[in-house]
Amino acid sequence: MKSLEQESERLPSVRACFEEESALVRSRGYWNCLNAARKLSALLLKAGHEPWIARLRKTESFNGGVFHAPLTPRVAGVAATWTTHYLCCCDGTAYDPVAGRPLQLESYSLEVFGQQIALEVFVPRAQLAAYLAGRWSP
Repeated sequence: MKSLEQESERLPSVRACFEEESALVRSRGYWNCLNAARKLSALLLKAGHEPWIARLRKTESFNGGVFHAPLTPRVAGVAATWTTHYLCCCDGTAYDPVAGRPLQLESYSLEVFGQQIALEVFVPRAQLAAYLAGRWSP
């Protein structure tokens, strides 16, 4: 598997977007993970890859209902907590600016959130183009 660093000459726009989004999330200003996932997946799709958008949630049963546990990244420079987090995935790699670098999908949640949490498919690769064009909704 090629890393983003190895692909940087072929995908300079993806690398630039990733770095911009990573800086934005660390600035502690407003940052939207779903918008970042959309941008990165659009660039990867344009480059001929087959990205998809994942959703990360840790749900627990609580008093007969569902509780969405907080997700707090354990990475340097990020002071945020979410109950749902979205990221771009492609070719076995998680492209999440929160991580600061692309990570293998298998180790992604453990490295970023300190626990193994299953990723859900939010937008499948086959439906990504329609989603990005606004012709599909989850």
